[in-house]
Amino acid sequence: MKRLLILSVAVLISVAGFSQKMKFGHVNTTSVFESMPERETAKNEIEKFARQLEEQLQMLNVELEEKYNNYLENAESLAPSVRQNKEKELADLQQRIQNFQASAQSDLQLKEQELIEPIYDKIKNAINEVGEAEGLLYIFDESTLLYHSNESVDVTDKVKLKVIEL
Repeated sequence: MKRLLILSVAVLISVAGFSQKMKFGHVNTTSVFESMPERETAKNEIEKFARQLEEQLQMLNVELEEKYNNYLENAESLAPSVRQNKEKELADLQQRIQNFQASAQSDLQLKEQELIEPIYDKIKNAINEVGEAEGLLYIFDESTLLYHSNESVDVTDKVKLKVIEL
């Protein structure tokens, strides 16, 4: 009898659990990201960093062009060993420019990641807090959704408000 009572209670609890409506939400993280003031600051810093790298690259290109023009003007009057030395110098400078371009691209990506990642961490924390407060099982990003019903809760505005609080 005791087993039957325990089994009945367990079945009732599980049926009650399944009868509760599951709640899902969706958020437009792009909209949240674009509304954040930190995004503009990060964007400005990234653009400034990119301009600095571009200026350095331009200086290297000007140096290469000047040395190349100087070489062309004087190539015929130079001794073969000096000419060969100048050609090697030009090739080395060209290689330095290529190396700089590669490292500048890498540095720019790292800078962007360094500045953008904390913003997305803040968005993720806000989404987690809103999800818990709303009792949602999942919150999906609209950018990856193919469909959502009217029963899915749009928490974009709540996440925007929560991001401001954090």
